Amino acid sequence: MTDKIATGKTGTEAEPTDSVSVKLKKAHRHAGKEYVAGDSLTVEVRQLERLKKAGKV
Repeated sequence: MTDKIATGKTGTEAEPTDSVSVKLKKAHRHAGKEYVAGDSLTVEVRQLERLKKAGKV
């Protein structure tokens, strides 16, 4: 997961490889580990939308 998109912006804009902490609404497997609802984990910003669409966060 090393893809970066050059935006020409500087500052605090989130890059695709930036990480965020999320709290799960449903059980989820991440990086080979099982998590239950209520657990917190750190994911890349680019993974966040997919988790939202799946109703996991």
